[in-house]
This record gives sequence, C-alpha cells and structure tokens, in this order.
Amino acid sequence: MTAGRRKSKRNKLEIYATILEVIRLGTDRITRISYGVGVPLDRLNVMASDLCSFGLARKMADDEGTRYSITPRGSEFLDTYWKMKGFFEIMGDGEY
Repeated sequence: MTAGRRKSKRNKLEIYATILEVIRLGTDRITRISYGVGVPLDRLNVMASDLCSFGLARKMADDEGTRYSITPRGSEFLDTYWKMKGFFEIMGDGEY
C-alpha cells in the first residue's frame, strides 16, 4: 500500500459473502470462522444469526458445540455475488 492510499473498508455485503465462503470451504466453528473472516467474535455472532435468518446458512448443535453450514440458497447467493462483483470490476466500478 502506498502512502496516502488506504484499502477501502469492506461493506456488510462483502463480509456476509466472506463468512459464507469460509463456511463453504469447510470451516464450521464460529471461532475459526471469525479468524478466517477477520471479524471479532461478538460481531460475527450477530452476522451469522442474520445469515441463518436469511436462509443462507444453517446453525446446528452437536456434542462439541455449535456448527454452521451453508444452505443451497447460500451457495446460489455466493455464486451470484462473485459473478456480479466480477462484472462491476470489469466495468471499472469496484465500489457498488
């Protein structure tokens, strides 16, 4: 990064997509998801609950604790999100 230029902050949609991507890649425990996404655990818990309420992720409890998985709708969302992000980048509008 050069002096005077900052990396732009991620918007909420980007963070949601990153959470789903980390889950899709096989990370299912909230602490590990937090590390993979780079979001504090308290904030991630709220966002994970949002994703579950949107039908994009599923929360499951087992003997070892809570696990998260991505739903088919969540996979569709991610595929569409990455395609649209690519289109915006091609058009020269990285911010949307």
